[in-house]
Amino acid sequence: MTKKISAPHRAGRLAGLCVALACALAAGPALAQAPAAADAGPYEVKPGSSFSAIAGQVLGSPRQWARLYDPRLSGLADPNRVLVGQRFELVTEPGGTRYLRLVGSKPVALAAAPAAAAPATPPVAAAPAADDTLVIGVLPNIATAALQAQYENLKSWMERTQGTKVRLAVPANFKVFFDNTMRGDYDLAVAAPHFARVALADRSMVPVVMYEPRISALFVGKPDDGINGPADLRGKALGFANPTSLVAMYGLQWFRQAGMEPDKDFEVRGARTDMGVGRMLLAGDITGAIMSNGELRALPQDEAARLRTVEAFARIPNFIIVAHPRLGAARIARLKTQFKAFIADKDEGAAFVKATGITGMVAADDALIRELDPYLAPTRRAMGVVN
Repeated sequence: MTKKISAPHRAGRLAGLCVALACALAAGPALAQAPAAADAGPYEVKPGSSFSAIAGQVLGSPRQWARLYDPRLSGLADPNRVLVGQRFELVTEPGGTRYLRLVGSKPVALAAAPAAAAPATPPVAAAPAADDTLVIGVLPNIATAALQAQYENLKSWMERTQGTKVRLAVPANFKVFFDNTMRGDYDLAVAAPHFARVALADRSMVPVVMYEPRISALFVGKPDDGINGPADLRGKALGFANPTSLVAMYGLQWFRQAGMEPDKDFEVRGARTDMGVGRMLLAGDITGAIMSNGELRALPQDEAARLRTVEAFARIPNFIIVAHPRLGAARIARLKTQFKAFIADKDEGAAFVKATGITGMVAADDALIRELDPYLAPTRRAMGVVN
């Protein structure tokens, strides 16, 4: 007998997911009830400055910024996000621990922030980082530690061969990455293709390169579970590693083409962690999962061995690196050449290829960009951009 999910049951689950997501995004660091006395400062955020630049004033090098950032005590939810006029003081605890703490903001005359929807004219380009560090934002599609390890190869190569100081930024989730990219916090953003498309359309970002090969979108189950296609999920639960990913959007479209409507014919569940959807499947919390080949690859080997790919239903564009226009056309053109040279490097480049499965970096041409046009509106809606 087919189990039909009732409307009240669906509404309750969706309300719960929305509340949980709102709480997760709103959560910030707790401030100490009895802060320690400050021994220096305040340090004020100037136009084009950054938390790392302020930390560099104290430590002598912006690369050591993490030594002065405390998620609980600094009063700053994201060290990649500071505003002109904010003031920080240097605090030294009795045990010797030091950190920069946000103590207020100096009133400054600022232009009105651009609307969330696609602007009629591009926003004014933000100034580059004061210390001339190239800030690269990376989409957190897998565990942060794994991403940091993978992109450390790129960072090391650029600093060694190009003389370019690089800071990697891996935010907490897709929403934070999207907002940071759209606000211009990154000089370069390693973006999911639908996020890159919105950045190109709404913020005049510039495509640099696209990764190869294309991403395989997978419908995954367990061995001998009797699941052979979308119809076998009727009345059951389907999981996504991230419901706002392009793989998820392709997956839902694939189910609709098979006559299966989400939250009517099957339940949709999102994982709470990067690798959670695989573990939800192994635990029996869901019957099937939509995943990218990269997400499946990121699972521990013993877990991946207990799953099976039911069908690779689509080949979608891979990540696109986009550049903020403030870098200038000449530098962006050089970056295109540099990325291609990196992927061919026999040391750091080869290590990056082995860790990620990426085999090339190619131009993101007009045909590819047009392929992503149908996902502009759904992506804006998923990210809370109001037209």
